[in-house]
Amino acid sequence: MNYSPPDDFAVLPQPRNATLLAEREEDGVWTLALHIPPELIYFAGHFPGAPVLPGVVQIGWALELAATRLGTPKACRNMEALKFQHLLRPGDRADLTLRADAARGKLHFAYRFGAHLYSSGRLLLSPKPSDIHR
Repeated sequence: MNYSPPDDFAVLPQPRNATLLAEREEDGVWTLALHIPPELIYFAGHFPGAPVLPGVVQIGWALELAATRLGTPKACRNMEALKFQHLLRPGDRADLTLRADAARGKLHFAYRFGAHLYSSGRLLLSPKPSDIHR
């Protein structure tokens, strides 16, 4: 018996990350130029006919990208001042800024393109700052 996948079956794995176009660091603040691929796995079902990038993915990317550049943990224990002002959609461009506040154990992030702010927030990092040097 032969099997052929349906025409709309995704044979190749769908990407899970934004495409990094460029990055720079200035005075401890990282700015990463990102392209949001239209075929991201997160767009499937979120929402049919009007796909948007889930906020939890934006937070996850900020944590992951900060960890490799700022040496911060890949997890947070709380979120403060989260603002999702505009929707990130397939094909959008965004500049992600990342700044660590080591004294307070926080990561500040913002997705924007020019004057257009998509989202921003502060993440209280894990472990607690007092536990880092134990």
